[in-house]
Amino acid sequence: MTDFGQGAASGKIILMGEHSVVYGKPAIALPFNQAQITSKIYKTDKEITIDCIYHQGELNTAPDNLYGIKQLINIVLIYLKQPFFGIHIKIESNLPSQRGLGSSAAVSIAVVRSLFDAFQVNLTQETLNHFVEIAEQIHHVNPSGLDATTIAFGKAVFYQKDIGKSVIPLRMDAILVVADTGVKGLTKEAVSDVKKLWKSNPNIINPIMDRLEELTNNVKVFLENNEVVRLGLAMTEAHQLLRSIDVSDDKLEELVDVALKSGALGAKLTGGGKGGCMIALATNMEQAILIADSLKQSGAAHTWFYDLKEIIT
Repeated sequence: MTDFGQGAASGKIILMGEHSVVYGKPAIALPFNQAQITSKIYKTDKEITIDCIYHQGELNTAPDNLYGIKQLINIVLIYLKQPFFGIHIKIESNLPSQRGLGSSAAVSIAVVRSLFDAFQVNLTQETLNHFVEIAEQIHHVNPSGLDATTIAFGKAVFYQKDIGKSVIPLRMDAILVVADTGVKGLTKEAVSDVKKLWKSNPNIINPIMDRLEELTNNVKVFLENNEVVRLGLAMTEAHQLLRSIDVSDDKLEELVDVALKSGALGAKLTGGGKGGCMIALATNMEQAILIADSLKQSGAAHTWFYDLKEIIT
């Protein structure tokens, strides 16, 4: 191996299709390059060590919340025919975890890329997808695959489980304001709660999922044709549907309401919900700044600006 290797990955934003994607419906997600995770590999003559926000020391003694990364590193080293020894891994991030921004998939992708770089082995998209899918199954048991696909691909994607992805040729002149509520999202709990609702009340949940599917299909067309106002209306309706299946929370509701009252064309939660982040649609940067200021005054922990014109298609 070389003395040093590195890899990086951005987060992702789900624009449409949260929760319904788990039930085979389509979803639309965007790469979130405003926040990134980097993984750096250093050659050593000791046991494998890791330095990250959750643990500094031997990987074998890492806490349970690093179990998925520990397993992923082991699986990749076996694939590369390398011993479980002799490297130090440093992970740095400005992508907040447990916010619905794809941090678990991003760290997995960054780690895989850094290991292949350190051992000077070519990493194909197919191989990367394989390892990240394994890691996501460890993290989430039954992941939709949306996070891993969007982050690994790095483009706006229209995704449907068991069918695959297509790139959306984005033609959208608008700004997304992304706001962190400061509350950790409870994705596993939200997915589990929706499943319970679906099992007990399929006649109520199925029409909601069907309408989310319709909205997602419509939004794909809106994105391709710069229909900003209609995109905003679809976002707000999607949020109302997600709220009806109890995946929102008080802080998300407050920030969505503040964004709309501040002139946003639409606003919704993004990701699993029950905490995490929300997004709001603005026509230009001036309006986006006003919305972001209002969100921060209402307690948003952090805001980012996302110019939809800058997405590579």
